[in-house]
Amino acid sequence: MVRVCLALVCAFLLSGASLAQPRDVGDQGTLFPTGGREQMHCFPTGTAAVPEICGNFEVRWKLSTLMGEPIANFGLVWSLTGVRILVDKRSQFYNLKSLPPLWPRPRKPASLMLYGLGLFTGENGATLAVDVDTGAPARPDGKVSFNVPGSPDWGRFIISGGSALDHRGMVAHGQTGWCAEKHRSYLTPPQARDEMRRRTKLTHLLVCPRTSANPGFLEGALQSHCETAPKAAWCEKKPEKAETPEKPDLRYGDALDKVTDKPAVQRKHAQLVDAFRREADAACSKELAPVQACLRKSCPDAAGPSEASCKSMPNRPARILGPLLTRSDSGPCNARCQREREEAREEARLERERENDTFRERVAAWDAQWSGLANQCEENKQARAAQHQCFQASERQCNPTGLTARTCLDRRMVHAPTEGAAEAVQARETTDRMRAEQRPKFLD
Repeated sequence: MVRVCLALVCAFLLSGASLAQPRDVGDQGTLFPTGGREQMHCFPTGTAAVPEICGNFEVRWKLSTLMGEPIANFGLVWSLTGVRILVDKRSQFYNLKSLPPLWPRPRKPASLMLYGLGLFTGENGATLAVDVDTGAPARPDGKVSFNVPGSPDWGRFIISGGSALDHRGMVAHGQTGWCAEKHRSYLTPPQARDEMRRRTKLTHLLVCPRTSANPGFLEGALQSHCETAPKAAWCEKKPEKAETPEKPDLRYGDALDKVTDKPAVQRKHAQLVDAFRREADAACSKELAPVQACLRKSCPDAAGPSEASCKSMPNRPARILGPLLTRSDSGPCNARCQREREEAREEARLERERENDTFRERVAAWDAQWSGLANQCEENKQARAAQHQCFQASERQCNPTGLTARTCLDRRMVHAPTEGAAEAVQARETTDRMRAEQRPKFLD
């Protein structure tokens, strides 16, 4: 009689090994921002009217293994406590309790997607980290965000060192280099497994620039409220106009046309803000150029293969896990059945030998082509870590004001075009288009 059983259960029945071992790998807990549970943290939204939303948050995490592969799961819980609003071209913070009653209960609540790093201390006292991705956008309702556990490769699971460059390719300041994915260094698979066996416990959370926040209905609620109460402190003050005879607006036949033009104005506003952001980004790059040059001069790049060539190198071949199901042939069997079983065992043995030969050939081919470059890249990893430490030591001398790309961009984006400017541009373009259409056209 043929019986089907799971490979792990069969191994347990045959060897008597304990199945509780995987539960002893990894750990679980809760991470808070620097400053603790009550520390408020603000997240940029990319919108002009509400550039930041602020609140308290925590990340619930669990690290484990399944079938010998690492499993990581993270969930976000947060609450909205305040917002930063652009008023008269200046960014001002307001506590949520001081805003109109409609703000805490918008029809479409704000949402947050958090990306970061969970830091912990390794066996030798070194700082290590794992990627933190909290999954789907979370509402500020105290519920855990929806997420699906991920299973990264062992070779890209535990981060052993950040990059000397940030996610934009510029010299990293502080811990921003850890968030750059292209230039990280990782523990080898055996080292990563050893760390997991030590019951890896995350202790600190580093929020990365990939984190995205959406103000939801807050921006629209602000605009609607300021239309009814324009003298509120959080509403942009409009200059008083002298009374003039009303003139018919030739561009709009009725209020319906104005409503129709509203999406076009919003699109124009988004285009203007995007163009202004690109110009501000370029200006910040020029502003940071002396700092970058000073750091490069103080801490030159290490000799050897480039980081791009090291990243393009394929991974060394590894064995693929076998099937989860296996077949038992210990039931009663006649002579013909016994012969078929012997033939099946011999065929399986030959197949394993062929797979082993193929695997050894792949490993030998990889070693012949890539082992030299792999050794050089491993040596350069220490040189890049030394360069990163040199950047941190030279930062005070080369960057006494503490200028960063983020602070520079935030300072310039305060002067980004408003929706009123977009409406004026849209009206001018509409007028020019109407004039062009009214010009007489002659046929040759």
